[in-house]
Amino acid sequence: MRFAIDRTEHQEQGIKKKVFFILSSLASGGSERVFWNLAQGFNKDKFEITIVILKAIDNGYSMNLDGVSFVNLNTVKASRSFFALHGLLNTAKPYAVFSTNDHINILVSIVGRFLNIPVLIARASNIPHEKRRLAGLKYKFYDLFTSFSYKGFKIVVCQSEEMKHSLIKTYNVHPALITVIGNPVLYTTKVKQIEKNKKKNHKLLVVCRFSEEKGLDRLVKMVAELPDNYHLSMVGGGVLEGKIRQMTKDLGLTTRIHFFGVVSNIQEIMLQHDIMVLSSYTEGFPNVVLEALTIGLPVVTFKVSGVTGLIEDGINGYVLPQNDYQGFKSMVIKACTKDDWNPGQIKKSVYQNYAIDRISAQYEELIN
Repeated sequence: MRFAIDRTEHQEQGIKKKVFFILSSLASGGSERVFWNLAQGFNKDKFEITIVILKAIDNGYSMNLDGVSFVNLNTVKASRSFFALHGLLNTAKPYAVFSTNDHINILVSIVGRFLNIPVLIARASNIPHEKRRLAGLKYKFYDLFTSFSYKGFKIVVCQSEEMKHSLIKTYNVHPALITVIGNPVLYTTKVKQIEKNKKKNHKLLVVCRFSEEKGLDRLVKMVAELPDNYHLSMVGGGVLEGKIRQMTKDLGLTTRIHFFGVVSNIQEIMLQHDIMVLSSYTEGFPNVVLEALTIGLPVVTFKVSGVTGLIEDGINGYVLPQNDYQGFKSMVIKACTKDDWNPGQIKKSVYQNYAIDRISAQYEELIN
């Protein structure tokens, strides 16, 4: 098997460290977004960057990035990718390899045991003890191997202290191996405009997979209990989409809940809404909240990993305990009727902590 990797510049200078990011695909997911952003943020004078994907179908992100090479293994599944990935890494000899998501972490950990790669770094993507409570058979299968896989990495990156403590407790990962780094956001000039004169309809937005842990059923229920001038837009897709659509129909909400499917222009849609809502039971680190804040859009969310470091009550949104459904509904109304949000300040605050150059520098330091 031949792998098309442009190594000319590396060979001429002989000083760049090769860095590989391994993903299952470039679908519009949070982990994919993180590595896609990081690949752009790394210093190209010091690093030669390659993104490796198992399948290049239904891409949600561009494969045309300056200074970034792409390799499509065309193996589709992690379980079928050992030999292809082993052959690629054995030939390319990268200095550092990053992986994310449990099934890819397991794959890279196994492949890494047969190669001499100086730095293997895993990025954890969920809160394992919370995920276990909601997990199906597929996750439970991966869970059997996840603890073993972390032993093959030099560093494990978590996005929050909650995730770090969960990995230590659930998988017995040694604390010295773990570092906490938030997710990066790219710069944008777009910013939400607040309308001082209250309009008739209030527009809520949720962006996520249609899966059990996202709690979309309680959002639908909430809309049914809100006044008629509250509307909800749902962006995304997944296995539960049919169920949520049927629930919407059964509750007579088809004129108030709108389904956008998977979209690429998410910021444009965010700009058209009053608030972002996050109804998840569990998150590793909610990238969609970061992205909303980068354009100055306030967020109302149940408490999940990472949000306590992102949301300041009354400044850029509200955080409610997981069991406080009525409180969540009240804060949605409060957020939609509050007219003194400061989108510019919301935007500035998130960039101070999560700008791409800041987060990429922390990842580069892991290699150095």
